[in-house]
Amino acid sequence: MTMRVTDSYLSSILVRDLNQSLGRLLKYQQMAGSMRRVNSFADDPRAVGSIQRYNDLITNNQAYIKNVERSRIIVDGTDIALQGISSILADVRVISLRESSAIATDQSMKTSVIEVDNLMNQLLDVLNTTVEGNYLFSGQRIHTPAFERSGSTVLYQGDDKEIQSRTGPNSTMPVNIPGNIFMGSQSAILTGAVSLAPRLELLTPLTDINAGSGWESGSISLDDGLGNNYVVDLAGSLTIGDVITNINTATGGTITAGLRADGSGLELTGTGPLTVSEVGEGSTASSLGFYSFSEGGIYTGGDIRTAADETTNLADIENLASSLPLGLMDVTYQGTTYSVDLSAATTMGDLVTTFNATVPGMELQIRDSSIALISGSPESFLIENADATNTATVLGLAGAGSPVRLFGMLEDLKTALMSEDKEAIRGASHELSSIEDTIYQLMMRNGGRQTNLDWADRLLRQRDERLQGNLALEYDADVAAVAAELSRAETSYQASLLVTSRLYEANLMQYLR
Repeated sequence: MTMRVTDSYLSSILVRDLNQSLGRLLKYQQMAGSMRRVNSFADDPRAVGSIQRYNDLITNNQAYIKNVERSRIIVDGTDIALQGISSILADVRVISLRESSAIATDQSMKTSVIEVDNLMNQLLDVLNTTVEGNYLFSGQRIHTPAFERSGSTVLYQGDDKEIQSRTGPNSTMPVNIPGNIFMGSQSAILTGAVSLAPRLELLTPLTDINAGSGWESGSISLDDGLGNNYVVDLAGSLTIGDVITNINTATGGTITAGLRADGSGLELTGTGPLTVSEVGEGSTASSLGFYSFSEGGIYTGGDIRTAADETTNLADIENLASSLPLGLMDVTYQGTTYSVDLSAATTMGDLVTTFNATVPGMELQIRDSSIALISGSPESFLIENADATNTATVLGLAGAGSPVRLFGMLEDLKTALMSEDKEAIRGASHELSSIEDTIYQLMMRNGGRQTNLDWADRLLRQRDERLQGNLALEYDADVAAVAAELSRAETSYQASLLVTSRLYEANLMQYLR
């Protein structure tokens, strides 16, 4: 049987093969030019999801790096300001020592009044230092000057709140020092150093989490190492238990949610890496303590506990769990030592009632996640453990409470200088020593923050390098392999062109004959 192959059919085959060779050549030319293995979704659909996830993780990580860099600017600015305050106080000490000595004269004291007044102005300038237009010592009122002179007194215009900076997926740290710490002219204060926030429960209302700041209602997106993606609508959730139930239902148990062992936040379990991200422009995930991802199969969320109040049971506070019942602590105040027995206390309200009834002139206050002792006098006081329960330490109260009267001390010194009262000048110098100790403590605290920021920056940059490497494995082309394939594609395309031209040349000669 004879089969006839038409010229048009032969031409179509040649053109198709020529186009395929050209397409392959262009593909490898594009890879060689971009040095990317994946230049479109069609190149490797499986890798596209991984590439997008790594890009998101890298973007988040770089945002944390920027946060650390901006926080470092604030902390470094605070360090410079504290050194400036220390230097000014050193000048004040020189004046107080000079004018309380035998060499002091009427004229020198008058001159010293002017010097102290000038130093107060310098202090105001230092304490009203701005960084990028934000006042360092105004607490969270960063656009308001921290201190303002009103007649012969200085007023603090900021608040007592610290600015928390997110330095990683699950970590925050305070970066500022509220200026109210310099204004304790009416009382001595000791703030507890231990968190007394209660553990989360399944019935904990979402409006109470984050120390009463609540949460943002919305949806979150969950990804696991198996390539699963779940968008979980949490808008109808009212309690922590609702969030857990909704996540477990939406994922079918592939990713399970529960409470952290210490009750401070949520925890996810699944096949890692686990990633939690926002949906749209919301911040639901971050308000629940989820900020980025976990390389392993367990994602531990951040601390979102509620604030403590008088109804909080001591047994519900993780940091007190192994120390109940509490025992005795001694309070030395105004020359008297009071023994405070807290063994019968079962709630935070019991602590307040017992302490306030035992120590006259002092008040125990509940402040979000800790407690503070405030006296009605600027005299210092001392809190010590009184038995083997170490109750003062457990509550974070072991130590001394003292006033910080920076401007008050300077005003008293001016008054003493104007009245030429050397005893009062010496009294001001004693108070100056206490203030200088406080400044040194603040400098040490700030130095610790600088160290922590250095550590966080190092970890974040190592993580960025690791993520960039993982992205490169999915995204970047193998230079040697691309070069070899490009050479083969060029040879194939040139061969196709040669064969096609030869065939068309033969047909043309036949036609002319």
